[in-house]
Amino acid sequence: MKIVTIARNPKNSPNMVTNDAAILESISKELTVLGANVVALDEGADIPDDTHLVCHMSRTPEVLEKLKDAQKRGITVVNTPESVENCSRIRVMDILEKNAISQPLFRIIAKEEDLSGLTFPAWIKRGDGWSCHKNDIRYATNKKEAAEAIADMRNRGIETFIHTVHCQGDIIKFYGVGSDYFTYSYPNADKTKFGLEKFNGETMHHPFDTEAMHSLVAKAARAIGLEIYGGDCIVDEEGNIILIDLNDFPSFSSVRDEAAREIAKQIISKTTI
Repeated sequence: MKIVTIARNPKNSPNMVTNDAAILESISKELTVLGANVVALDEGADIPDDTHLVCHMSRTPEVLEKLKDAQKRGITVVNTPESVENCSRIRVMDILEKNAISQPLFRIIAKEEDLSGLTFPAWIKRGDGWSCHKNDIRYATNKKEAAEAIADMRNRGIETFIHTVHCQGDIIKFYGVGSDYFTYSYPNADKTKFGLEKFNGETMHHPFDTEAMHSLVAKAARAIGLEIYGGDCIVDEEGNIILIDLNDFPSFSSVRDEAAREIAKQIISKTTI
């Protein structure tokens, strides 16, 4: 069977270029062991007609359209381009809300005036796409800081923003593949994308139900359409679990070898050749 891999464009991989490349390389090695003919393509290359499956990390709109065309030609794509598009922040929060999945209170805003009456501390996040810059997510303790965050993003061409209430508690980083594989860990100061975990302070290791967290994030991934995913939850002092971030195809840096085997098995299970 012929499996094509496509790496993530570095502009969509802030501070994670090396780790993103490493997980795809590890998956390719595992797929080769399982008998696949793995071909690595860059984002600009055409997908050959004899391809059975594409395993990609792309978020580039032009490539996602190319992957949709591949699907129409009968080629399986993981994650589907539609599920990747669903990971745009506003879409994620809308899907979670419609599926009654626990997340912070949020409001979509378009200008500084929309901040009136909102609660602080809070997070101001770009509403479109994914975070590509360290200031695409800003912690704000008051309306003035929030307005400054919006002004900075607007200067970089961003026009839609999200205000989310800050949730205090332990940050839990999770990874998942399909419905079965799930693992989690507490943040590692040496493996952080933007260092934002510091705003939640010292990890207190609040007790929580691991199976409940697995169920929550797996439900969210299914609603969005993801098979390979990761993100962050908050566990508060009462053990409540709140989903604060969900992404397509993370780097799995803390569990790379284990995750690569699970992802390869998931991919092989989808092929019929």
